[in-house]
Amino acid sequence: MKAALLVEPRKIEIRDLPVPMPREGEVLVRVREAGICGTDFAKYRGDLGGNFPVVAGHEAVGEIASLGPGVTGMRIGERVAIQPNFACGQCETCRSGRENICPHRVRLGLDVNGVFAEYVTAPRKYVWKVPEGLSDSAAALTEPLSVALHGFQKCTPVSGDRVLVYGTGTIGLFYVRLAVLSGARVTAFNPSAPRLEVARKLGATETFRSTTELEAKKGDFTVIYETSGAANALAHIIPWSAPGARLLLTGLPEKDSPIPAALIARKELLIQGAMTYRDEFGAALALLQKGEIRSELFITNIYPLDKLPEALAGFRSPHRIKDLIRIS
Repeated sequence: MKAALLVEPRKIEIRDLPVPMPREGEVLVRVREAGICGTDFAKYRGDLGGNFPVVAGHEAVGEIASLGPGVTGMRIGERVAIQPNFACGQCETCRSGRENICPHRVRLGLDVNGVFAEYVTAPRKYVWKVPEGLSDSAAALTEPLSVALHGFQKCTPVSGDRVLVYGTGTIGLFYVRLAVLSGARVTAFNPSAPRLEVARKLGATETFRSTTELEAKKGDFTVIYETSGAANALAHIIPWSAPGARLLLTGLPEKDSPIPAALIARKELLIQGAMTYRDEFGAALALLQKGEIRSELFITNIYPLDKLPEALAGFRSPHRIKDLIRIS
């Protein structure tokens, strides 16, 4: 099979590799389209360490090519989206229902070969049937939308809430849209003007490019989603929060920074973390099928597999939201 092999940081080679064989309980998926995200970029740069060489990538839609022993309820040719974090299912964390933060989970594209290839294997439990009529490109957004849905369910605004989405990459823009659909008034922050333009198309009523401009809203927001991963994000958003506000953190900063802890106590703020997803893939696929997410606004470019190095090199472009790789 044709695969984009990350042989070392910043070096990708398009190679012919053996097609993996599905083991018991697994399926073999022929990848049709795959998304590029910040984790892929970090792996490409070498920031995540770990094993090399590896086929990166974890956001994908494809079709079942073959079934491993013991697999039922699926048929060859059926389109599926892949949930790319495989929990052990045995540890105390998994038994408590928190498989998403299993310390032993196996991650596609990091721990094992991922989806920037013509074929990939995955446990039957972690593939989801794609509804009829949903395009491959829209279905390729299932994984990042599931990330947003997982956090959104932990911190759901209601009509009348004043929401700030701090950071409008793919996940942040999903939060914008979900909050708008809930009836909240949404403000978006990002230094990138093109991404704020998309936020407005998704229903944000106010957008800001600088923290200085946002000072006028100090103490106003009742719900804040931090998706930027900026080290100084909490230092900014805590003063902007209203008394009793709820703050959800999904961004992963490269380093920690001091936070105004006294304000957390004085305002009785509720700060919640959210990590990937549990079983939100079904809900994400249903939302995408309804068309309410406006998936067309998220997809910036679609590249062939051999253009993956160029796509990763341009990852920091302010005009890029979600780039896809069309593989087959």
